[in-house]
Amino acid sequence: MTVGLAIFDYIPVLLFALTGILLMRDLYNKLSKGAFALVAAGVIMVLAAGVYKATWKLIYCLGAADLYLLNNAFLPIQAAGFLLLGIGLVAGSFFPQGKGKMYAAAPLAAVPQERGAVVFIVFMVLGYLGFCGSMTRIAARMKKWGSVILYVLSFVLLMGMGYLGSREFGNDGRMNWIEEGVNTAAQLCLLAATLRLHKAGLAQKESL
Repeated sequence: MTVGLAIFDYIPVLLFALTGILLMRDLYNKLSKGAFALVAAGVIMVLAAGVYKATWKLIYCLGAADLYLLNNAFLPIQAAGFLLLGIGLVAGSFFPQGKGKMYAAAPLAAVPQERGAVVFIVFMVLGYLGFCGSMTRIAARMKKWGSVILYVLSFVLLMGMGYLGSREFGNDGRMNWIEEGVNTAAQLCLLAATLRLHKAGLAQKESL
């Protein structure tokens, strides 16, 4: 792990931040209060987790300190964030929505207290599947097939990144760069797909 790699780790975080801002802006007038709250909370938690991990890497590589708590917080916070984001989007795209309704408020209680890494990984996969699956459905409704392909590709790439992340590469710089490259490609696909929907009028009420 190098300083350059640690700095590069902020790029997918920035890309996801842009995607999250676009989604919250375009979906605000379409989701119920509960669904939008879950989406917003999920985006914030995923971003926080990404910043924690990248900051831990940077400070560690600079030799300043080993703030391991930032690294330890990454998986549970990001997993919970993706789960909430996925639930909110599934509720928003599969159930009738209205600003006076509270659909999806109850699933907040579904976030468990287990600390096992496997549990969090399962929740992350399910959350990202719900996220990409819901956005794929919206893109198909809008007949934006390029976005459909990009959302599916983003999911596949993130699963590939997860597999690489589960391997112990140690100080193998080449594999660490490949892992970061796959993550960045997944976030680029996500942002590109969302931008296409934004330009096609996702913010319009009738788009859902």
